[in-house]
Amino acid sequence: MTDTPLHASAAPDAGTQSRRVLVFRALTLAALVLLAAAYFSPIWWVSLKAPNYPPETFPDGVRIHFFMNGVQNGCELRKSQEVVEDEPLDCVHEMNTINHYIGMEPIEVGAKYELMLAPYIFMGLGLMLVAFLFYRGPFWWLLPVGSIGVPVGFIADYSFWLWWFGHNLHPWGAFTVKPFMPTVFGEGKVAQFSTFSYPHYGFALLLACSALLVLAVLIRRKQLQEEGSR
Repeated sequence: MTDTPLHASAAPDAGTQSRRVLVFRALTLAALVLLAAAYFSPIWWVSLKAPNYPPETFPDGVRIHFFMNGVQNGCELRKSQEVVEDEPLDCVHEMNTINHYIGMEPIEVGAKYELMLAPYIFMGLGLMLVAFLFYRGPFWWLLPVGSIGVPVGFIADYSFWLWWFGHNLHPWGAFTVKPFMPTVFGEGKVAQFSTFSYPHYGFALLLACSALLVLAVLIRRKQLQEEGSR
């Protein structure tokens, strides 16, 4: 008569642990999908507006999009009865032209090694998340740390290169501008240009990935602690 309650009380614990494993793995897989999607998505956008770039020609200003593997054109085809375009204006080229006028290096100069290594870094992070699904040995929690920190790493690297561009001006510029820190987030002003710098939807994917992994780590820790206490 004493065996029945013992088995009955153990069964819910095993069921709870199984559910925790399923939830932890589901969260990790969802985070892995978000991380992969973020790699192919625009992470940040920057736009410059000035009177000589009228909204009729540049509705969103001179806009560029930052991806994990490079910088791409952020200008879209203009929808107008007066203007017919086969392809949008090349705002990366236009941004480089503006930068040249103030003595700033072309965009392509920045973050060369980061862009070159980005595919391998993301593949490595993905493999670590796959290992996180099953590994339960010492320091298991280190496996998702890299993916959790990607948003912070991006902001830090982005801020550094903005500082580098703003503090390594050359005398070839038509305008003399003192070394400055370009706006990382929000609106700013450089010479006659209004600047805008904001996260794109890819950054939201990275934040969602980090949040899911933090939850996965907490659930995994709870599961392993209770297994160890048995």
